[in-house]
Amino acid sequence: MVSCKKHFKKHLYIFTVFFTLIALSSCSLPTKIIGTFPEPEESVTGFFESVCTGDFEKSDTYLDGLSLVVKNQEEDVFSKALCKYLLESYHYELVGDLHKEQFSAEGKVSFTYLDFNLLINDLKSGSTKLGKRIMAEGKEGYVKQDDNGITLTDDGAKKIAAEVLDSLMSSKPERYYSTKTFDIQLKFNGKKWLVYIPDELFEVISGKYETAG
Repeated sequence: MVSCKKHFKKHLYIFTVFFTLIALSSCSLPTKIIGTFPEPEESVTGFFESVCTGDFEKSDTYLDGLSLVVKNQEEDVFSKALCKYLLESYHYELVGDLHKEQFSAEGKVSFTYLDFNLLINDLKSGSTKLGKRIMAEGKEGYVKQDDNGITLTDDGAKKIAAEVLDSLMSSKPERYYSTKTFDIQLKFNGKKWLVYIPDELFEVISGKYETAG
């Protein structure tokens, strides 16, 4: 006759092994791993917050093989002024929720920026008027005199443009702002979500300065 106590111990051992295996295997279930992923919204907000504060080195950490950092570029007085007003104009907003599916995600972001195309005509007109007055005055540090007469120096022209820009932006700068909505895609690389942004977003971050006519 087989002892009931012996059967009980055998069954208890089998159940113990079974539940131990279940507990161990549950640690590697996909749902558990996905639950530990950072949310894609963290990368989107991290990227745009860095852009809006001008920390482009940090914003690059959210991109895959792309960079917003401009290297070896000489900063003149006008470029510094333009960058200042660009940063002041930046504003972003997630439009709805991001759609996440396993290792990819997508959504829309509204981005506001200083649009150089809206600014250029007023900047040119104001610079021309101020430049003529400064040349007539022969203002030191702005003009030079040679066989061609009195002309503006390169530095003088940039100073004039910066002064006019300051004047234009001192009152209702929003009239030179544009807002666009962009499709944003993300992919998870095993550690974090990387942001893939359209080329036009790179352009608007610079205020479309290079494409202004």
